Amino acid sequence: MFKIGDFKKRAPKRNPLSYKGKNGRVLVIAGSIDFHGAAIFAGWGALNSGADLITMVVPECNFEVTRHFAPDFIVRKYPGEYLTSRAQELIINLAKKADVVIIGPGLGDKPETMRAIKFIVEHLNITTILDASAIQVLELLDKMPLNQQLVITPHHAEFEKLTGKPFKINDLADHKVRVIRTLANDLKINILLKSPEADIIAGDEGQIEQNETGNAGMTVGGSGDVLAGVVAGLIGQGLTPFDACSCAAYILGKAGDNLQKVKGFAYTASDLAQEIPYIVKEILE
Repeated sequence: MFKIGDFKKRAPKRNPLSYKGKNGRVLVIAGSIDFHGAAIFAGWGALNSGADLITMVVPECNFEVTRHFAPDFIVRKYPGEYLTSRAQELIINLAKKADVVIIGPGLGDKPETMRAIKFIVEHLNITTILDASAIQVLELLDKMPLNQQLVITPHHAEFEKLTGKPFKINDLADHKVRVIRTLANDLKINILLKSPEADIIAGDEGQIEQNETGNAGMTVGGSGDVLAGVVAGLIGQGLTPFDACSCAAYILGKAGDNLQKVKGFAYTASDLAQEIPYIVKEILE
């Protein structure tokens, strides 16, 4: 089980002589007409975990709200209300200057969007995090493993849809571990399964970890987007995908536990994102 000491050992170590961009350049591909907040939540997760530069790529219908929400983000837009092939060239070019990319929060699952995600993923050379509906693109890929390291961050329903097999919240932990470990090893991917009892993290080399921080308040909309952002931010700062998933699950769960003490279960994804830097500082001091 992941403990506070594990985070202290694996936490990013910042070079005092580093300069802008050396501590993580994160590219976020997220949002649609229906879910304008998803990109913002993912961006806050990455930024508040310590990454230097966050570039957001959103449909033009989200552009103004994303740009005005925070001056900390670099925001680029593409035509339309959701991701299509019109955005492919822009995203692939921007990825050349990034260390890690998140694809999926709030994108939706329109056929055009899934085809665009497939094309983009197959043409990337940096660590790629698939979240939300983008996880299902694994079924469409022509080959596995890909050239780049891959992370998926499903909840139970998304994992069940991906595998096509029953996979319930109340399944025995040993069964969950076997299923997740096998899939991660076979596909050579990293998996962070979000779960109410214990998050399960499986690495592409057979590693397994579980995290028990967090509480029922984390069912709030947007919390998964924040988590994907934290994973990306930690990878951008040099952690392996497996260590980043383990540390991110622990950090966000601790943020939820702290918030529950003062706000009960009535906290938001924005609250979680804002709590992250204080959690990290508290742990490392």
